[in-house]
Amino acid sequence: MSGGSLSIALSGLDAAQTGLDTVSENISNANTPGYLKETASFANQQTPGDPIGNGVTVTGILQSSNSFNRQLELSANGSQSYANQMQSLLTSAQASFNEPSSNGIAEQMNTMFNDFSNVADTPSQPAAYLQLQASAQNVATAIHQAAANLTATYNQASTAATTLVGTINSQLQQVASINTQLASTSLTPGASNTLVDQQNQVIDKLASELGVTSIPGHAGQTTLLIGGVALVQGGQASQITFTPGSGLATGSTTGDATVTLASSGTSVPVSSGTLGATLAALNSNLPKYMNSLNQLASSLVVRVNNSTSNGGSSTTGLTTPLFGYGQGASFSAPTTPTTSAQVNASTFMVNPQFASSYLASGTSSLAGDGTTFQQIANLQTATTGPTGEWATSVAQAGLDVQNATANATNATNVYNQAYSAEQSVSGVSVNSQLVNLVNYQQQYQAAAKVISTVAATLQSLIQDV
Repeated sequence: MSGGSLSIALSGLDAAQTGLDTVSENISNANTPGYLKETASFANQQTPGDPIGNGVTVTGILQSSNSFNRQLELSANGSQSYANQMQSLLTSAQASFNEPSSNGIAEQMNTMFNDFSNVADTPSQPAAYLQLQASAQNVATAIHQAAANLTATYNQASTAATTLVGTINSQLQQVASINTQLASTSLTPGASNTLVDQQNQVIDKLASELGVTSIPGHAGQTTLLIGGVALVQGGQASQITFTPGSGLATGSTTGDATVTLASSGTSVPVSSGTLGATLAALNSNLPKYMNSLNQLASSLVVRVNNSTSNGGSSTTGLTTPLFGYGQGASFSAPTTPTTSAQVNASTFMVNPQFASSYLASGTSSLAGDGTTFQQIANLQTATTGPTGEWATSVAQAGLDVQNATANATNATNVYNQAYSAEQSVSGVSVNSQLVNLVNYQQQYQAAAKVISTVAATLQSLIQDV
């Protein structure tokens, strides 16, 4: 009888100690990313036919999780990172325009059109032509700077994507390695829980970086998918490759940046996470802004050089074209609007011979009513002129940033809700653990009391013999 009592009490001590250890583990990892709350599971020990029972046994240390809540949290994580990255890239793109600013394109165009008006008022003054050429050069310089800034943003994003893909490949290998370890039957008790926690940390990062769907499998293993493309299955991880786009040097919108499987070249449909936003910006948003600069350069060539397109009566426009395309001293100007597509922000330039060609034959040749120059000056207030078109482009960039900021705020709210729902199941409440701590301490004390009582009873019986 005493042996059975001591055995039962000892099992109670062991169970209570396991509970205390579990509480300690939970509290110490309350703020550890990826950690799943643990609970000690107990069962009665009872020999068949024995109505009394033989104590309690620890059947395992269970991790608390809900696969549905977990997937919602991973999806919201990817959406939040996408929105934040898009906001950052669009903000950088908007800053490339440097608007509004005294050095911005809009202000430089206003000065140039004022100088056109000055030439129209004083067409016989050589200095007016020189000043016009100088202000036109300031416009070209501002456009070049905006294009250079935008290209820098593009190149930085592309470089960051290359680095991020290297990190992602390493993390995919980590998940596959953990899957292999979880499949082992030689794990020590509790080791699988630690591996699952480590795996959760890596998957959280992958969700933030490129968005993944995690499908739970046997013994804590997981399969990772993106749009039906498997990245991790069991102990096998696929590697992905980032191929940069053609860039913005020519304002091209072709040659998109892509992500593919390294082994087969299969396209990986990344549309979430930091990488998803970077791809969208590289392939859509940033080329769109460069195209706005290209359209502005083309509009200046067409509308300024050819005054007939401004509603004037002239059939020749400027005697010498002001704007065109080329490099260095090489200058060409489209003669009709249909060839203006040759002009983009990178090759847009001012004719270095503009003022000298007007001044070559002397001041007497400059006298006139300045009608052509005034027609061009009127573009300053035309809603369909270069100034109006550029104002629309700048306003659209600002609206894009505003929408991106709102999306980032909404995505953060959704993620916080999803995270809270997931943590309500798998997270650690320190207060609840402190209550469990008291309960297990009392259980331990009760089991210890049984042992001391049995010992005292045995001692009393021995003394009575």
